[in-house]
Amino acid sequence: MLKESTVITNELVEILQSGHYRVTTVVPLAENPTMNIYHFNREELDDFLEGYGEYAEFIISVEQLTALT
Repeated sequence: MLKESTVITNELVEILQSGHYRVTTVVPLAENPTMNIYHFNREELDDFLEGYGEYAEFIISVEQLTALT
């Protein structure tokens, strides 16, 4: 597993906290697999990820869409 850490500014933290994110997931159902795309603000993303391991769905990407400034 690769781990990278970068020191960032407090300004960047604020931008990321106020951002909107697109999360793409896959539901690997045997007959009808699906790809889902969700749009969340940071709070909604936190709520979505809480207990996420209980779903029959896996995340393939998380992308920042916009930041409210």
